[in-house]
Amino acid sequence: MASLPTASVADTARIANDILLPLVAQGAIVRRPMMSRLADRVSADDRALHRVRRLRAKYSEGPLLVRLAHRTVAVVLDPTDVRRLLDNTPDPFSAATKEKAGALRHFQPHAVLVTDPPLRAPRRAINEHALDTHQPVHRHADAMLTAIAEEFGELSGTLGWADFRDRWSRLVRRIVLGTAARDDTEVTRLLDGLRADANWAEFHRRDTRSRRRFQQLLDEYVAKAEPGSLVGDLPPADDLDPAGQVPHWLFAFDAAGIALWRLLAVLATRPEEAARIADEDAHHAPLLAYAGASIQESVRLWPTTLVVLREARQATDWRGRTAPAGTQFAIVSSVFHRDDEALDFANEFVPDIWLDGRSDGQWPLIPFSAGPAVCPGRNLVLLTTSAVTSQIVAHHQLDVDPTTRDKLSGKDLPTTFDHTSIRLGFWPAR
Repeated sequence: MASLPTASVADTARIANDILLPLVAQGAIVRRPMMSRLADRVSADDRALHRVRRLRAKYSEGPLLVRLAHRTVAVVLDPTDVRRLLDNTPDPFSAATKEKAGALRHFQPHAVLVTDPPLRAPRRAINEHALDTHQPVHRHADAMLTAIAEEFGELSGTLGWADFRDRWSRLVRRIVLGTAARDDTEVTRLLDGLRADANWAEFHRRDTRSRRRFQQLLDEYVAKAEPGSLVGDLPPADDLDPAGQVPHWLFAFDAAGIALWRLLAVLATRPEEAARIADEDAHHAPLLAYAGASIQESVRLWPTTLVVLREARQATDWRGRTAPAGTQFAIVSSVFHRDDEALDFANEFVPDIWLDGRSDGQWPLIPFSAGPAVCPGRNLVLLTTSAVTSQIVAHHQLDVDPTTRDKLSGKDLPTTFDHTSIRLGFWPAR
């Protein structure tokens, strides 16, 4: 049986330049602000989409093998292949790829993301219990909403991303570790440093000193198990390292903050959308459906997970062609989220697609991934981010810096949007 098609030397260079290098440069684990600004300036996601279209025309459905200096990657070109990879995780397509494991060893070596069977299922169960995955509203929702009101109830003036992130991080520490952690900026600082090292995966030495200190602080909060916190719901299962799941909750909430910040910028340029969310808040809608749909739309438009990776644990067949065991598949999220040849709303802000069924079609819209490895914290993220959005727009008028306003003023939104450059004004509503 023939192997998967392989990109020519010229196409490999083009793929590296237009798809892979921009992803690596921006930082898979924590964003590099300078590279994010550069990606925005050159419309990196738009270039990736156009490159994939040319590859589809030349190589058909793929997946397409790209042989680089130290590894081979199969770039996914066809939407049905995205579904297959995600629906068949972890067997035969593992989420614990070599690159991912090399990166996450810096700060969360036992996370479910980099765990294969047989430990994967029980570690996934730990996450689902603490995060209340299968419930529409988390068991600690009341405490979370109280914290949100306290942290975001009195915004005033102009904030940049760093200012907003400080406030968001206080809330995240309260939710994950407990109220005692609200002002523990050392936890966040240490995690940021470890994530920066993780951007280089196995090519950067591990900072064992910072890792030990970070783990010491986490262990103290886990031992306290403050009621109402996520760590307070960790089960006693030392053989599974339940506390080893906590770093990823902090890490993932940071991505949620980025999506929220971008959404607020969009709402500042679309007051009619902000009004719908404020109206929902005024009527005390139980799940803040439109606010949650708006968050998902923010992640669709600008994915916070730039590339989804899977690794074949055995040889697999692709339309009569073979991918050997160990093949790593790369799904570039924005390529599918922004394909205006397949989606008539590809470049528009249309939260209703998450409410009227359009997002459930065969075309892969995967803001929280999909399949058995779908984000177990999806409902928790939507609860917290939609509540913050609702809290802000119900009590503030939003304004945004002129550059960002110009960027977002049209019907079609930019494919790449650097969150670090946004400045927002929050003026108490009268």
